[in-house]
Amino acid sequence: MTKYSLLLGAAVLPFATVAPVLAGSHTWDVVEAFSNGNGTVQFVELMETGGGANEINIGGLAVTSAATGNAFVFPANLPAGTTSNAHILLATAAFAALPGAPVPDHIIPANFFSNSAEPAPGIEFYVYDDFFFAAGDLPTNGRDSLNKQGLNYVVLPNSPTNFAGVSGNVDACPWDLDRDGEVGIVDFLDLLGNWNNPYGIVDFLDLLAAWGSC
Repeated sequence: MTKYSLLLGAAVLPFATVAPVLAGSHTWDVVEAFSNGNGTVQFVELMETGGGANEINIGGLAVTSAATGNAFVFPANLPAGTTSNAHILLATAAFAALPGAPVPDHIIPANFFSNSAEPAPGIEFYVYDDFFFAAGDLPTNGRDSLNKQGLNYVVLPNSPTNFAGVSGNVDACPWDLDRDGEVGIVDFLDLLGNWNNPYGIVDFLDLLAAWGSC
């Protein structure tokens, strides 16, 4: 090794060892979408999927719906070093009011996305990730959600998780006793059959108030 190469190595080494950790935002994916039948209870969940602790530059970037044209713009970046495998929860106010719901990181309006179909790019985070589905793919029974796992979409019990790491599970249609996605005559008959049951008081007024699609 020549004297020149030794000097060159000594000059390059400090820059190689103190290179800054770059911040970004491109490893956030839309991983879960949930809606009841009338779109008042919805959430969209993003997850940092690359293990990057500094995927923080989301301020000014948007989550959009191709079907409705709605958009939510993140108001600020995230704290440094906080994002590895983290979640961000966008949800409606009606979702936030349900028992078992973790506190949303941001509130979105009712019917933010279509609960019937979201053609590509569907629910999209900036230009980095999309989440799209055809008619009938998104469950609207008030209990299940559509989840993206790799390239596949699967229906699972809803599992909203916020940036603080708090997870939950909600029931947006508790009076749908037969689990068919709507409150109707079968649920009325089920409730009637349990009149004066030992498990608690049945309430027809609550059931009638929830009548129809979940």
